[in-house]
Amino acid sequence: AEFNGAVFKYGKAQSQAGTQVQAWSPIYADKVIKAGHKPSGDNEIVIDKTFAQKANKNWKSLIGKNITYTYVAYNQNNQAVPVTLTMKIVGITDGGQADTVFATTFAAMKKDLAKANAMTEANYLTLKVNDTENVKSTVSAVNKIKDNGKQAVVAVSIGSVLDTINTITSLASYVLAAIAGILLIVSAIMIIVTTYMSVSERTKEIGVLRALGARSKDIRGLFTNEALLMGIISAVLGIVTAYLGKFAMNAALYGLIKFDIVQVSLGNVIFAVVISLVIALVASFVPSRRAANLNTIDALAAD
Repeated sequence: AEFNGAVFKYGKAQSQAGTQVQAWSPIYADKVIKAGHKPSGDNEIVIDKTFAQKANKNWKSLIGKNITYTYVAYNQNNQAVPVTLTMKIVGITDGGQADTVFATTFAAMKKDLAKANAMTEANYLTLKVNDTENVKSTVSAVNKIKDNGKQAVVAVSIGSVLDTINTITSLASYVLAAIAGILLIVSAIMIIVTTYMSVSERTKEIGVLRALGARSKDIRGLFTNEALLMGIISAVLGIVTAYLGKFAMNAALYGLIKFDIVQVSLGNVIFAVVISLVIALVASFVPSRRAANLNTIDALAAD
């Protein structure tokens, strides 16, 4: 439920113009709460940080205090009914540029509306869709709901905006995938070069190992393991960099969109580790084979 024109008063502070009191719903991320927690009981409310700062410079101290506010609802005869409530402040919110948030629970609003003999039916519902790709189908399904042959509800979404965002995101993903593919090829070449240099610089050591009884597969395994170690270190550095980039970008963009736009899943991490090990293993095959096939006498005689 949502009511426009609510008047909030706390001491000398007052908020009225355009203020809305509404039921807390999944549309609000938990991160909008800057102190305290979201409302859960019948007598709890969260208020906007800007209003809290007007009421008290130490705005966090308002948590636990009571606040009185008034809004106008309507009864079954469509007559205006004033509703005045006193609730306990349990959280301070900051909606940023998106919105000011004064919210309580729907159960609390319904109970107080009933006391004032006002209508208690919700005037909107918030649906949480599990994936942006499912928004259109969900909106279509909701709009098909009928009551006595008539459309019961109207679903509104930002589908066109999401289409644009999905197109841009897909394009960016393809570009980044192409860049990542080129970087992977370069990485494989660098591992090959590094391993070849290592073989050349340690030719005499290889000869000594062979003279001491090391087998060809032991020599091959030595350089293969070194390449795999490089792959593991690269994967760890890449994952750490990805998470740092994720936190930095989400922190920078959250104030605008109130959503963590960059997501790094466990699947992404596993894929990064696996692909790093596979590239390192493939890149080390030729250099390690060359090291294993070195003649012992020639290797000992190398400068």
